[in-house]
Amino acid sequence: MAQQPEVEVEAIPLTADGAQSIVRICSGDRERMEKHLFQRYPHREWGSFFRFGWRRTPWGVAIFYVDGLWPEPGDLDRQTGMTTFREQYSRRAFRAACDAQGLGIGVIHSHPAGYGTWPSPLDDDMDGYFGREFGSFTCRAPYCSLIFQRSDEKGFTFSGRVYDRGQWLPVAELITVGPKIDRDQSEILNVSSNDYIIESEATAERLASLMGSASLRRLESAVVGVIGCSGTGSPTIEVLARARVGEFVLVDPEKLSPSNLERVHGSRFSHVQGPGYPFKVDLMREMILDINPSARVTTFAGNILHENVIDELIRCNLLLGCVDSQHARVAESDFAQHFILPSIDVGVRMAGTAGKVTEQVVDFNVFSPEHPCAYCGGRVNSAELAIELMTDEERISRQHDAEQAAARGDDPDQYWRQQTRQLHTVGYLTTAAGALAAGYAEGWLTGTFSIPHSTFQFDPSKTRFACVAPPRDRIEACICNRLIGWGDAARSYRNVSLPSHWSKKAMLRAKR
Repeated sequence: MAQQPEVEVEAIPLTADGAQSIVRICSGDRERMEKHLFQRYPHREWGSFFRFGWRRTPWGVAIFYVDGLWPEPGDLDRQTGMTTFREQYSRRAFRAACDAQGLGIGVIHSHPAGYGTWPSPLDDDMDGYFGREFGSFTCRAPYCSLIFQRSDEKGFTFSGRVYDRGQWLPVAELITVGPKIDRDQSEILNVSSNDYIIESEATAERLASLMGSASLRRLESAVVGVIGCSGTGSPTIEVLARARVGEFVLVDPEKLSPSNLERVHGSRFSHVQGPGYPFKVDLMREMILDINPSARVTTFAGNILHENVIDELIRCNLLLGCVDSQHARVAESDFAQHFILPSIDVGVRMAGTAGKVTEQVVDFNVFSPEHPCAYCGGRVNSAELAIELMTDEERISRQHDAEQAAARGDDPDQYWRQQTRQLHTVGYLTTAAGALAAGYAEGWLTGTFSIPHSTFQFDPSKTRFACVAPPRDRIEACICNRLIGWGDAARSYRNVSLPSHWSKKAMLRAKR
């Protein structure tokens, strides 16, 4: 706690409107923080200030850990068993808040082993003071306070609260992104039941025999976002639903068409009869609930760039990118860095000539805080990206300019580069790619196995699948690794944003 005059302190009341917070952190940062906090264990506390990015959403505030403002010698009082921030340390934190560039400043401290993480009156005193003061130093950024504890009986536990615009919100979950993705629930809000776990073990017995019953619990508590619900997205969703993943956020702007029946799981002939076709996300929700009625499903007819879609995606453990678009991959890359939100992007490309299929490429790429961004990895074709985001009028105008340039004998590519025709992908290959993506997601969520390379391609029609896994390095001049966890403070650094001529919001189809 901070050194403050001894006064009568009332317990801090949490908001009663259901708003909550989540905290996202990289596993390496959490390991370093725990090493610092537990250095006087098991009987004494320790603490630190830290910087974080943030984003306000309709459901609350998302917090993204950036780094620790680590104490220097003499900043904390070693003569007491409690965490006592000396004035020199607090002043240094206030100065950092003034230069925070839109970031927030928070406090994290430990409780002795076995004491739980319920805030004490001294914690209330500290948070009441810092909550008021840091807001004025950081241009009204939220303030975050976290308590860590570990013991032989309960293992790791935590609690937390966020002060934002006059209200205290409970931190409901701590999401840790690394070789596995942990989703810890706050000790003071954890009211989960074992009923669903028993049901899960009965319907996923084979998965439990391979990965263990603990993996089922991790899958049941996971939230997975899927961008694109067609050829690769629909089998991905089906496999994860059968694995008892507890919650989905699904995004796709399109309605089903007759040609989709060959490759979209969950679609039936009756869906393309009549005057109107259903949205693909509606079909996916129906399929998930037919498999697992206890699942929670949020669906959007929209795009990954819509702000109300982003609000829901940042609740997810991870994303699965199942669309073949440049802007979606760039957005996934940005979110991995700025929101500590990892993703597995899967793409399928087929080609042929003279009635023969010559290419059946499946492509996987992992976006996460520790990996280079999409531009560093050469994953972005800027010309295709521009075409995806331009207006119909501009597209027609450029094609016209290219035709005139060709007539003059000039290079038309400076105006419009006609893309080589690609064969439509078909169900057997998209299903195989989507199922593999779901499997890699299950391995990551449970920590039971890892995707073999952070980027690789293979062609199942070639000898030894013609697998390639090129090296992946950051471009020295790129700033992507300097913005990890910055949240909306990194908005001006996003490599792609919603075009002004698109709809402002995605259509929320269902939320459960």
